[in-house]
Amino acid sequence: MASSEFSGQTLTAPALTEDDAFNSHPILGAIAYRLPSVTTLFGLPGSTFDTYSTLTFYLEVSNAELGTDSQMTCSTTSRCKVRYHRSYSPTVYYLSPPVVYYESYTEVWFDPKSTMNLIQDLDSDELPFINTKVGGSLLDFEFSVDHETTYSGWSRNRARGQVGQLPVSSSNNITMQWEVGQAVVAEQEMTHCSYDNLTCYKSRTVPVVHNVSSHTGYITGG
Repeated sequence: MASSEFSGQTLTAPALTEDDAFNSHPILGAIAYRLPSVTTLFGLPGSTFDTYSTLTFYLEVSNAELGTDSQMTCSTTSRCKVRYHRSYSPTVYYLSPPVVYYESYTEVWFDPKSTMNLIQDLDSDELPFINTKVGGSLLDFEFSVDHETTYSGWSRNRARGQVGQLPVSSSNNITMQWEVGQAVVAEQEMTHCSYDNLTCYKSRTVPVVHNVSSHTGYITGG
């Protein structure tokens, strides 16, 4: 992907996810691909892009089977143009509570921006967003979100979900997938203290989430 705003810098986008690969039909000339957030794509903090309302890229596809130097491009440049719009880039702020374990409930706090304006005529088994994952494990919103649920743009919303099986780890990343792509994850820190304020530690509530492997104990993060 060649960036227009950043002096034609060429970036390598992540490979297709399993979902995108399943929904792609190269023989029929169709490839499904959802781009990551610009912070993931550039590997830079979100503040780097605060002055941009849009970012434009031109897409090229590398064909490994034909050689590493083989690049497939569109015969008409405009057909390979990809544009990020800040107003259509959802943001995830945090989970509450940030300590999770199997079958526990947690709330995802997020801002869909203007993305809800693009969502219409959902089937009864679809959600306004595609999925939310903690450490690669899906959150189950069966009893709190359905195809009729709406969210307000440019404000903080919450969705309550149940945690699935998680690997044993002191922390896990959060991802939220929409039709427009992965949501931007806002990085924040929070200080946790005991009631007497003698024992404290800092944890990054986003994108890091603390998880536990059972109901009886938990692993805290530094």
